[in-house]
Amino acid sequence: MVALTASLVGWSRAQFAMTAMYHWVFVPLTLGLGIIMALMETQYYRTGKEEWKNAAKFWMKLFGINFAFGVATGLVLEFQFGTNWSNYSWFVGDIFGAPLAIEAIVAFFLEATFISIMFFGWKKVSKKMHLTATWLTILGATISALWILVANAWMQYPVGMEFNPDVARNEMVDFWAILLSPVAINKFFHTVLSGWVLGGIFVTGISAWFLLRKRHTDFALKSLQVGTVFGLVSSFLILITGHASAYNVAHYQPMKLAAMEALYEGGTEWN
Repeated sequence: MVALTASLVGWSRAQFAMTAMYHWVFVPLTLGLGIIMALMETQYYRTGKEEWKNAAKFWMKLFGINFAFGVATGLVLEFQFGTNWSNYSWFVGDIFGAPLAIEAIVAFFLEATFISIMFFGWKKVSKKMHLTATWLTILGATISALWILVANAWMQYPVGMEFNPDVARNEMVDFWAILLSPVAINKFFHTVLSGWVLGGIFVTGISAWFLLRKRHTDFALKSLQVGTVFGLVSSFLILITGHASAYNVAHYQPMKLAAMEALYEGGTEWN
């Protein structure tokens, strides 16, 4: 029985880790790539030049592929909270489930509503309406990241809760403490900025590939211009959130910092 339990836990961890790895490959890219394609469409709206529209539509296709994979793996992850970790979900579901529910009701429905207009509304709605739908799709994806990271941050820094001995469960007592915890705020900005950096690298890399092969050079130059500037600015901003993230780990999770620094020998003082 012990061996079976250990095997079950091991398989549950492996399944969740594999799904999370695939999820994390695709989702951050949508955060950055979405902003870049929205900026290109904004240029099309301002200038009326078809090359900006074509560039936006090209990156929109790649955004759609990553978005689909992100949704598919994200749904599986949420189901695994209840199947693989049912005791955890029962013990802290009153707290952990709230931001995930808000993410589904608010952010995901916002994305799902306007992404259809973004992809299929080029000739069916006005340029202004289409641009609005594109930006709202990206806003929905970013808000989705916010609530998921709030749930993740609570696991790192559990606040706003009390243990109820009558039902042997943790229950939420302060929603705003959970939402506005320093770990949650910094985790959100650091994660979103990492997605922006990834998006800039992705666009820059593909644009450089086109230029090296002297194919679609006008498109590649415009994409390279937007991707490099966007990625460079994001890279400088992420230094700020990266420092704050390390500070939060040192302050709230010193044991995690010790593991990160490979300090596995215990002690009573920091050297």
